[in-house]
Amino acid sequence: MKDTSNLSRNLRLLLGYSRSISDVCRRIGISRQQFSKYLYQKSFPTFRSLQRICDHFGLDDWELLLPHTEFKNLIAVRPPDATSRPRPFKSGVESTLWEKSRAGKDLAPFLGYYYSHFVVKGKTSQILRTLVCLFEVDGIVGTKTIERTFSEDGAATVTKYDGIAYYSGHRLYISERERFLDRTIWHTTLYATSTHGELFFSGLGLGSTIDSVQHISSYRTIFQFLGRKVNHYEVLKGCGRFSLDSPEISPYVRDNIENRIEEGDNAFIAA
Repeated sequence: MKDTSNLSRNLRLLLGYSRSISDVCRRIGISRQQFSKYLYQKSFPTFRSLQRICDHFGLDDWELLLPHTEFKNLIAVRPPDATSRPRPFKSGVESTLWEKSRAGKDLAPFLGYYYSHFVVKGKTSQILRTLVCLFEVDGIVGTKTIERTFSEDGAATVTKYDGIAYYSGHRLYISERERFLDRTIWHTTLYATSTHGELFFSGLGLGSTIDSVQHISSYRTIFQFLGRKVNHYEVLKGCGRFSLDSPEISPYVRDNIENRIEEGDNAFIAA
């Protein structure tokens, strides 16, 4: 069993250089409840958590585990950098987004495959349906989107997007970039709760399309959950452009996807 006494005393010393235990937990990305277990010798951090604590305080893991007397001498000579000055803006933003994208209890229910629907304008308005996959990679939730359309002569065009998903305040956020030309960034925000097992999630998409990269557009969008595992060939066949009254599109989607501003509204509101 690992000796937690030195770790506990050393962490308490480090907290004396910090604004508060809550601030430290927020910056590290560890819950206060879990951090308190380290302080009160109730558990020992996992390797990953230990590395995050060390990175925050600017220490090596072996230094944090030194006997307390030796650790006090070390800190007296070299106070921890991470607590003596504010965290850089870039680092703070990246840390927050990375934390909210971790494949934990909040995002785990949303892993799997979806059809995304929104109305696009051409000669006539049509519903564009794409395939979106949310999956775990490197401890976070990544996304892949495949947009498959056909020209009038039947030639298929496939566009792919890579992105990251993150969750906050009962909203599922997806930020993606187009893979080949790398000129298009697309953001989607969805109403999403993980408690009722919904099949449809409504929201808004914002960005520029491949067809018109100079225009910034916002669309109502509906995500339809397909399952954790799918027949890729079959679901890809379901992608493409459809008429607004197409029976292949769910009635719920058709009724809630039109890009009209209701009376009294001054902005697009998701259904």
